Amino acid sequence: MFATFTGNSRRRRNVNLSGQKSVNPFTNPSWSGNTPVGASKTVAQAQVQRLQRQQERTRLKAAQRIQRVWRGYRTRKALRASRRQAFDQIYDEGNLVQDPARRTTDAIPLLLSVFQASVEDDCRRLCLLARDLLQTNFHAFTSGAIDFVRLEKLVRVLVSGLRRFNLRNEGQQAGTLLQTLVAVIRERPQSVRHLLGDYYDMLGNCCNALGPSSSFLHTVREAVNAPLLVDVSVSDVAYQEFALSFLTKADLFLFESNIDLFAANVDVDRLSRSLHANLAPGQKPLAEAHLLWLLGHFIALQKSKKQAVLHSRSIKVLYSLLSALSDQIRAGFASPTAKAEGEEDGTAQALPPYVLEQASSLTNRDEISGLLEAFAMEHGDGTDLENAGILAGYILTLISCFPPLGDDIRMRLYLADIPTQEGPLSAVKFFWRAASRTSVFTQIAADPDKALEVLREKATKTPTAHAETDSTWHREWRTILLFLELYIFVLRLTDDEDFFGALNCSPTKADLGSRLRSNGLMLADLKRLTLFLKHLGFTLYMNAADIQGSATSISYGQPSSSNTPPGFTLISGVDFYGFRALVTTATKMLYERDSRRQFLPQDHWLMTSKLDMAGFLQAVVLEEQRQRELADSDEEDNPGGSDEDEPMAFAAGAVRLSRHARIEKLRLMQKKAARERLREAVGPKLEILRNMPFVVPFDIRVQIFRQFVHLDKLRRRGGNIDPDRWRLWIVNQHGGPFDPSPTGMHILSRHKAQVQRGRAFADALDQFWDLKEGLKEPIQITFVDSFGMQEAGIDGGGVTKEFLLSVTTEAFTQDQKLFVTNSQNAFYPNPCALDQEKHRLQEAMVPENSDLWKETITYLLRQYEFLGRIIGKCLYEGILIDISFAGFFLLKWTSAADSAETYRANINDLRELDEELYQGMLQLKNYPGDVADLGLDFTITDRVSLPDEHPVRTVTRPLIPDGEKIPVTNENRPLYISYVARHRLVVQPYAQTRAFLRGLSMIIDPAWLSMFNQAELQRLVGGDSAGIDVDDLRRHTVYSGVYEIGDDGQEHPTVKLFWEVMTELSDDEKRDVLKYVTSSPRAPLLGFSQLNPPFSIRDGGLDEERLPSASTCVNLLKLPQYKTKEGLKKKLLYAVKSGAGFDLS
Repeated sequence: MFATFTGNSRRRRNVNLSGQKSVNPFTNPSWSGNTPVGASKTVAQAQVQRLQRQQERTRLKAAQRIQRVWRGYRTRKALRASRRQAFDQIYDEGNLVQDPARRTTDAIPLLLSVFQASVEDDCRRLCLLARDLLQTNFHAFTSGAIDFVRLEKLVRVLVSGLRRFNLRNEGQQAGTLLQTLVAVIRERPQSVRHLLGDYYDMLGNCCNALGPSSSFLHTVREAVNAPLLVDVSVSDVAYQEFALSFLTKADLFLFESNIDLFAANVDVDRLSRSLHANLAPGQKPLAEAHLLWLLGHFIALQKSKKQAVLHSRSIKVLYSLLSALSDQIRAGFASPTAKAEGEEDGTAQALPPYVLEQASSLTNRDEISGLLEAFAMEHGDGTDLENAGILAGYILTLISCFPPLGDDIRMRLYLADIPTQEGPLSAVKFFWRAASRTSVFTQIAADPDKALEVLREKATKTPTAHAETDSTWHREWRTILLFLELYIFVLRLTDDEDFFGALNCSPTKADLGSRLRSNGLMLADLKRLTLFLKHLGFTLYMNAADIQGSATSISYGQPSSSNTPPGFTLISGVDFYGFRALVTTATKMLYERDSRRQFLPQDHWLMTSKLDMAGFLQAVVLEEQRQRELADSDEEDNPGGSDEDEPMAFAAGAVRLSRHARIEKLRLMQKKAARERLREAVGPKLEILRNMPFVVPFDIRVQIFRQFVHLDKLRRRGGNIDPDRWRLWIVNQHGGPFDPSPTGMHILSRHKAQVQRGRAFADALDQFWDLKEGLKEPIQITFVDSFGMQEAGIDGGGVTKEFLLSVTTEAFTQDQKLFVTNSQNAFYPNPCALDQEKHRLQEAMVPENSDLWKETITYLLRQYEFLGRIIGKCLYEGILIDISFAGFFLLKWTSAADSAETYRANINDLRELDEELYQGMLQLKNYPGDVADLGLDFTITDRVSLPDEHPVRTVTRPLIPDGEKIPVTNENRPLYISYVARHRLVVQPYAQTRAFLRGLSMIIDPAWLSMFNQAELQRLVGGDSAGIDVDDLRRHTVYSGVYEIGDDGQEHPTVKLFWEVMTELSDDEKRDVLKYVTSSPRAPLLGFSQLNPPFSIRDGGLDEERLPSASTCVNLLKLPQYKTKEGLKKKLLYAVKSGAGFDLS
């Protein structure tokens, strides 16, 4: 029903008061274009009249206001003029005989009421008054003639007046005003309490304008110090404004040049307390430029005071400032190469020289030693974990801010001793003691399940911002991180003699001659440390997504201005990935020691209890497929290349990146970080295998490797593993077998080659170089003998194996000079090859950087790269080669997966490279006298002449920038030894090694190789060095011809004799037989079931006088039908020892 229906159908009466009938009043509103009539006209006229009256009132009020303002201005101007006239009459030359006290009493109210800093005469009048005030010692105020309330206004007038003076031209007048301000502060400090910000800001301008030296130095110094020396209620505010309004000023030339004078009356501890409160999270942040100058001036004050005790508050302040400015300092203190790159991409920002000098001084040895001594003096024996965490955070930030000086800082800490109740303790041992006592370390080392719980502890707490970054949790982690930094440095310097010498006994006074040994850990401590690292590292990889998802930025002090996306951060400059890399590096270095010379229990590194080993293989394969799909989707989203390669936009005419480009760069970094987190989230087990493979048994990892290769073959070959099927698939994809297209024929032709015996490596390089990754596919080889005739070969994979073995055999001969051997006959790239090739070109008068020069060098490196591909092909096809590689070279294979090249050279690897050089370094390390007497410096001599060339020619190269100017001393000799090892192992063979690894990674994914250590990689390349399992070989042997097993399942009598002989042979003889047949004396890692082609035996005829022969290309033994075991054994061993092959078959 209608809500308005009342039940009465009678029409209501319509009353019209306008006097007009049948007129709608709304048909012609006031805004209509039609002429209004009736009521509408009346309303419209009323509106217009009302608007006119309102406008008239507004004009009237505006006129009145203008008149009022003008009258006020005119009156004030007249009043000011009259009062200025009165002031001038007081100071008229005729009235100067008047008592100065009387003059100031009369003049002060006049000047305070009219002073304008912009009026030059007012500034002159202020100077006259200030002179009288100083002369009368402020009698007008002290006598009560003028209220002290006006003194605050006088201070404001004095400060504003000083801002107007040109101190160089009007220094006398400015000096008078400064003296007046100092007198006011001493007489009535409360009067300046609320003006200290403007006061110190004005003094900062003075110090900048006066330059390094000035006759007003004493006056300015008194003005700076005066508020700091009064009662606490004012001086506390004064220290705050002194820090925030004065020390933040740029180029305080007068202050910086006379820092000792200014610092005399500055209490650095009170300044630190004030800064610590104002730099805490939640406070108003300062601009980066202000923070930089605050840091520089605070360091200068700290150094000038030379305090006997360095309070923890001072360390906290330095920590806060360095944390907030770590990116700026790191960029400003970058190496020349990095700085040049920064200038090219617009990200380089030069630090002010004064700030850079002061900040760099923090890394001096005296500063670090003094820091540790002062810390120990304040905190006793250092058992206070809270303060140890504060010190650790500060030192970590130093290392983060000054990457080029990282080793120098670590060396100074390594050489430093910290006084304790038990006597001096090395910094490494001090922080080990502190770290091992933390609850974080204790919990994680005892229980692998605790690691995730401890790392999540940060996310479950919700304290205040300041308490959050200064909690026990954070301090303990910083202590642990600093210990790991120092211990990694010590491990780099420590040889096995010192490392193992410290395992079973605590260093005695007699041992202290070896600094490295005194820094070693006992076996029980190493077990705890490795358990902690293993449990923590496993959790950081397995639960990376969970940890990063629940964590927030937790750096101490103000957040860093880095463009790094926010995330899990233990300290400024060390994000989640840096933290994890530090843990991983320490873990791997200890694992490498243990794998080289075992000192930990068997299976100590395994963590199979934390993994479902039954389904681990399938889970890892699935994760690898998911990551590959994710990578493929990224390529589809970025068809033009990776995000990191996109060009940056520059502002027109500017060198630095535009704001838009910076935002774009941040966006790309965030996108990359998100993609990395996603990759880890879909493949945690795969990340474990890549970074901590030793927690998984070796045989499982080998199976995973072979499965990865198998899946890669399926992807690349369209599901056709068999070579013939793959070739047929290619033909079918391109026209079919009856009408093949040129494209299909071209693909197949690229995988064919004719190789001459004795020139296998050179021919393969010429014909297969352009194939690149295509070498993964099946290849067809035709051997050509010395007469140019093609050899017949069984095309079942055997010819390919023969080809690969021939190429490797030729490449690793001494004639090629590409690789050389050490004393154990293990191969590594010839470190002198590049230098010798350049020397040969110079002898031939070839101009450097000419086309011939470049082509020759390129061809040399191309040989290394191709050889890397060949080794990768052998691994890819499961073909074993009888070549041993040096352990330090194999370590580089495992680190090739990381673009940063994580291999770190150490003195123990140097022993494997050059035993004589290693012994020389040991003698230098243990030299009892003054090493400086030996005349060594940080340079090294490399041989550049050919091996048979005389006289020998060498070139001297610096180990570090300006190394020829830095002598080797007792203190820096460990660093010198480290740099020598780095040069010989990394720098000198860098180009050759990089080329080889580039070729290897084309065929074998570097991430797959990262699953193995150096010894395991050697087994992967050459087979298992364990004893030959004859029973396993027998189970997986294939028979053909007469020896084929019939329906009765019985072996041929000669075959039975053969296995009886094999069982009786010694292990060396078994290996000889295996090498004779398969070309490798070692069994495949997963047993003979993995041998491809399988081990085969075929009858070699009835003539028992014939020797057995072999076709190594197909792993085939052709065995005549011998009747007796003695005859078979004699003929077999004779054939093996004499090298009988095709000719004797």
